[in-house]
Amino acid sequence: MTWNQRMIWSEGLFLEPQHFQQQDRFFEHLVRSHARATQAWSWGWASVMLDDIALGLGKVALASAFGVLPDGTAFSFPDDAPAPPPLDIPAGARDETVLLALPLARAGAMESDPDNATSEDGRAGALRYRTTDTSVADVTTSSDRVAQLRVGAPNLRLMLARDATDAFATIGIARVLERRADNRVMLDTAYIPPMLHALADARLAGYAQEIAGLLHQHADRLARHIANPGRGGVAEIADFLLLQTLNRFEPQFAHLLAVPLLHPERLYQTTLALAGDLAAFDERRRVLAYPPYRHDDLASSFEPLMRDVRQLLAQVPEPNAIAIELQIRKPGLRVAVINDLDLVRTAGFVLAASAQMPGEALRTRFPTQVKVAPAEKLRDLVNLALPGIGLRAMPVAPRQIPFHAGCSYFELDRGGELWKELEQTGNLAMYIAGEFPALELEFWAIRH
Repeated sequence: MTWNQRMIWSEGLFLEPQHFQQQDRFFEHLVRSHARATQAWSWGWASVMLDDIALGLGKVALASAFGVLPDGTAFSFPDDAPAPPPLDIPAGARDETVLLALPLARAGAMESDPDNATSEDGRAGALRYRTTDTSVADVTTSSDRVAQLRVGAPNLRLMLARDATDAFATIGIARVLERRADNRVMLDTAYIPPMLHALADARLAGYAQEIAGLLHQHADRLARHIANPGRGGVAEIADFLLLQTLNRFEPQFAHLLAVPLLHPERLYQTTLALAGDLAAFDERRRVLAYPPYRHDDLASSFEPLMRDVRQLLAQVPEPNAIAIELQIRKPGLRVAVINDLDLVRTAGFVLAASAQMPGEALRTRFPTQVKVAPAEKLRDLVNLALPGIGLRAMPVAPRQIPFHAGCSYFELDRGGELWKELEQTGNLAMYIAGEFPALELEFWAIRH
């Protein structure tokens, strides 16, 4: 009950080592209690780097690491302490998790051995701190005097999960798939250790970057499809709502990628919210049930969520209608370049025309006085008075493109040899022979 309570200092105390130990325990307990009360899962790796050379020798070793153990003990090596000794991986090891371990502090238990009295009876491995002597200068005066101090570093070691007991605070590092005949240790690349900083893990950072890229790509395409006048078809509410969702989450993920310390739970929460919003645009209309966040098994938390987010983002619709620019080369001649030849082969094409004349007259005269053909063939067809690609007046405007009062719509006939030639080049031209006052044309490709 009193093991972590505050030390009460008073005049006349006969100082014992226990006084300072009690003071240390109080402050350590205060810091750890505050961390647990204000941040869930306040432990994990802030950064970690394995020694690749050691893997080739049948060992797992840490080159550098910074983090916090589940009991609140912070560690940093090689900056503040030497790295723990490498762990030899047994020849028959399969699917073994490697842990970083530290003996837990227990009330009344010996935590260090300044005199190395336990080194001979094998109890040194149970000590919480390794002691070393160091020379420390006096930093408050100009004196060159140094003092010899005995300091303790966390007695960290690497061990397999099967060897860990409740006497240790542990944190996963890697999962060993096997040790090959050439002694090379093969690690499971799907394993994600408990992290304090998600971007310090390659897989979690890849997830965040992938989502940010997909959001930007789809939002950019939808914005061009919707926002530009006359360039996207009917302004359907679903398209605007989807663009709103993409626009809301794109800057959020950009921010997450820029923060100096991103907890994985925050990344999980934001990705979960994205999946929930996108589910409304899926045929299910309801979000799936995802596994709860598990800090000690991040792969099981993120993998099903990422799989579904990828699928939901893949369903972001391509624009059904694409406006194709008609360039006026000279009076009566207009040309269009269709760069996507697959569009020529698979889409339908509609010409929208308006003029200062009665609508029925426009619908009747326009198809007979306009010649449409591949640009390379138009001159010959006009000179020889041969028919071009046929135009059929449509009774109503296609739902995929904007409706304009007084506008007539004509569908291009995709049959015949001329269209097959157009499929090879994508260069279309049209010659307008008649008089159509204030003629305005729009050319659309409509995906089926």
